[in-house]
Amino acid sequence: MALLPVADGARLLGVHPKTLHHWLQQANVPFITHPTDARSKCVTEEQIQHVAASHSRPLHAPATISPVKPKGQALHTPEPETGHQQTAQGLPTFFSQETELIQRLLGLETRVVTLQEQVAQLALTLLQERERSVEHRITTLESLMQPFMGRQMPNPPVLEVRKEPACPVLPPRPLHPADHLARSRRPPLIEYSAPGLYVIISSQEGEVHLEPDSRAWFDWLATLSSFRFVGPVGRFTAHRGYKQGQQTHFWSASRCVRRHTYKHYLGVTESLTLANLERTAARLRSDIDAR
Repeated sequence: MALLPVADGARLLGVHPKTLHHWLQQANVPFITHPTDARSKCVTEEQIQHVAASHSRPLHAPATISPVKPKGQALHTPEPETGHQQTAQGLPTFFSQETELIQRLLGLETRVVTLQEQVAQLALTLLQERERSVEHRITTLESLMQPFMGRQMPNPPVLEVRKEPACPVLPPRPLHPADHLARSRRPPLIEYSAPGLYVIISSQEGEVHLEPDSRAWFDWLATLSSFRFVGPVGRFTAHRGYKQGQQTHFWSASRCVRRHTYKHYLGVTESLTLANLERTAARLRSDIDAR
């Protein structure tokens, strides 16, 4: 019974030694210990033939292998032919290169997915930072205007109106592309105007006439990625969640005051009713007052 090292057996089959290990474990074929080195594992020619038949692998010329020589016994092997040797050496190199290319492709796909998640997270961070800056400016302006709210401004003097010659009415000047882009990126506003009445203003569509909590209301919210809400007791900015670079149906409300961000979960798009929005604005206002 001739013994072959695992590497030579894999060379006969034209596969990697790890592949041969895996095939032998699947077939429950035990390895044979090297007669002179117990750390080395060997296989027999019968085991190689069994694996080749199970996986439909052709066997290369046996002259390309180096049988294990038992201690004290010399084994004569004929001189290998040049053509068979080149074929046996070329096949493992081909399979090794193919395996390396597959591993590189898998690693590249993993990096692409990671970059997509990082870009989505960066975009969300930039949007939150912009909203935080706007909220900080509004809070500062409210604190500056509060001392003047209780005072009565004196009546301004009545100026004599002089008739000026009529001037031709000029057509409205078109917006600069940069101004138009900045207005298009501003989220829509849902603002409380009178008891029980809300006004919806979009930077692209102007005033939007929708019945709150109606089917058209939820369909319109489903097309947005964010919006601003100003209610009778508080306000916030709502953002749609992201997962693996894609928008989800889940919304959250946030408000930044004095460099601190307060957040509350709003739910899915179908739960964005006026009652839910007003309740969330009140909860954010109570969190800010309690801090």
